[in-house]
Amino acid sequence: MISFFEKESSSRRSPLVLIGGAEDKKRDMVVLRAMLAKTKAKNIVVVPSASYYPTDAANAYKDAFFQLGAQSVLAFDIRNRGEADQEHYLRELEQADLVFFSGGDQVRLVEIFAGTALLERMFKRFEAGELALAGTSAGAAAVSDQMIFDGDYKGYVKGSVGMGKGFGLLPGITVDTHFSVRRRVARLSQFLAAGHNRLGIGLDEDTGIILTSDMRFKVIGSGVATVLAMAEDSYTDYHVARPHEELLEEGQKTFTVNNLRYGFLAPGTRFDLRSWSVLESEHAHLAEGGGPERPKTHPSA
Repeated sequence: MISFFEKESSSRRSPLVLIGGAEDKKRDMVVLRAMLAKTKAKNIVVVPSASYYPTDAANAYKDAFFQLGAQSVLAFDIRNRGEADQEHYLRELEQADLVFFSGGDQVRLVEIFAGTALLERMFKRFEAGELALAGTSAGAAAVSDQMIFDGDYKGYVKGSVGMGKGFGLLPGITVDTHFSVRRRVARLSQFLAAGHNRLGIGLDEDTGIILTSDMRFKVIGSGVATVLAMAEDSYTDYHVARPHEELLEEGQKTFTVNNLRYGFLAPGTRFDLRSWSVLESEHAHLAEGGGPERPKTHPSA
């Protein structure tokens, strides 16, 4: 599996676009428009395999991408691992300049594609700068090496959040989606407190990030991107937490986290994953005295 962090001297990698879900597909289409402008994609493959309504999902994106000027949009309606490595998919992939993974169930998506020749070919072309990759909702969550699922509205209850292996494109960083509307701050915080990863990115709906080969991203859309880090001085009793006396009947365990570092990035903000710091914001020129103060150290160091 190719890691996005490997071969640091290479500058050929294509953009990786991650979207928090529920992006506008009919009106201004700000997020999808920005994605196509950055990737310059004309021949697009839509992978609706995470969805339980794959035909509807594929058709919705076909309509949107054609409206935005795509020349060709193919759906890889792959519903089980046995279909993934069919020769015609490998042939058709060679003509694509963008693969877009739809929303749905990220566990299902990884179970279908992980370890297949089709996914490996996607990643090799991505590494060579020949193929951009994008995903929304489940399609964005699946890029993590340690992938999050379950636990909505129960993030403060120990053990409510699920973890599984993802595609591995972002080692050490877990991506969560539908972040504000589904109140997933506690969910991702628990994931980090449990030690599955030390860094997390939460993406609001109709909001995304465009990540380039220098490990910097720009926030696009109408919401915010939330960045979380377990720093050296962070504290948690997650691994020793016992059931709270008021919750014994339900057998629930609450836990404590302190000094978990949060940042909220508005559209237009540029962020460096390696230093875990803001590079610039489109709003910075409005601030008296210049741009924002920049952190000097990596919070997970």
